[in-house]
Amino acid sequence: MPRRKSRPVSAVKPELSPEVAALAGEVVELRRHIHQHPEVAFEEYETAKFVEKYLKRLKIPTKRLAETGVVGLIDSGKPGPTIMLRADMDALPVTEENTHSYASKNPGRMHACGHDSHVAMLLCAAKVLKQAGLPAGKVKLCFQPGEEGADGGGAMVKAGVLNSPKVDFAFALHVWLPMEAGKIAALDGPCMAAVDEFTLDVIGVGGHAAYPHKSADPVVAAAAIVGNLHTVVSRNVNPFAPAVLTVASINAGTAFNIIPPKATMKGTIRTFHKDVRNLVERRLKSIASSTAKALGCKVEIDFRRMLGATVNNRAKAEFVRGIARDIIGKRKVVDAEPSMGGEDFSRYADKVPAVFVYLGAKNPAKGIVYPHHHPRFDIDEDVLPSGVELHVRVAREFLKHGRR
Repeated sequence: MPRRKSRPVSAVKPELSPEVAALAGEVVELRRHIHQHPEVAFEEYETAKFVEKYLKRLKIPTKRLAETGVVGLIDSGKPGPTIMLRADMDALPVTEENTHSYASKNPGRMHACGHDSHVAMLLCAAKVLKQAGLPAGKVKLCFQPGEEGADGGGAMVKAGVLNSPKVDFAFALHVWLPMEAGKIAALDGPCMAAVDEFTLDVIGVGGHAAYPHKSADPVVAAAAIVGNLHTVVSRNVNPFAPAVLTVASINAGTAFNIIPPKATMKGTIRTFHKDVRNLVERRLKSIASSTAKALGCKVEIDFRRMLGATVNNRAKAEFVRGIARDIIGKRKVVDAEPSMGGEDFSRYADKVPAVFVYLGAKNPAKGIVYPHHHPRFDIDEDVLPSGVELHVRVAREFLKHGRR
């Protein structure tokens, strides 16, 4: 008997409910409308109005938080827990280079990270959940501003998004260009890194470049600091604990024949674990100070902890993977590498059990290969219904089975 050929993993169609399948066209239309009208962090006024108008038609009550954040609530009227579904709304200060019909109409603004698709998927999920009803409890819809470096998640938490009603579980997904379209990954534990930022002002004594012995050169000290900082990850951090220390900017001097009095360095640290985060901060400060001192300079350090790592609740990550397998098949629910990028979904995950999911959206056959934040970024829109379905089923299954 001839051997039966198996279909490629990418050819396996998702198992969509009739309600979600009926919205396949609408979720694309919503995504394209939002893509055409991008707004950057905390300027999402028109996007917020668009979300409110859509939810109002569904008779879902809303309120504003953090000025441009929108929170909706679907209440079953029955006792039970509350799940929060989050979508970030902001775009980037990027000039789009795509020429498709739905390219950005706002100069210098572009949805170059996929947040337009997050909003579209959550709106359609809200439609299904409202119209089909909930088995118990409540669904809180969190349309968040300012994820791109502005800590909108922190602003929403401060404004009380996790209260009234109290959130028992937070869920979000992100379209993911490092991963093949249609695949889903829900990692155990850390999935996005903690983000720290530092500025080092190396203070020396300026003078004539022809007489360096009469100066204390901060440029030489800055160069030595950079070289020494490269030993932190390679010689101080456990090789099995991921960490990144990058000096991304050095500025000093105005002319070829002048030793400047100051050199300014800026950079970032990315880690997953608190002990590693603390270690790298300590070593950075120690190395910068001692190296500067050895070369006759001093250093002023501004170290800012921006975001903690986004850490998935392991039990709930497995719960989400089980639902994903039912939708797209076991072979398309995959492992993925954690990202050293940051995510302010960590603000929610710090407070309540949470799961952050990657939804693959890369498709070389369609030319969709450009990474997040690139001016030619795009996604394979065929994955959007799977994202809607995942929102819907995660919410309903969590509410059906209580605080599992």
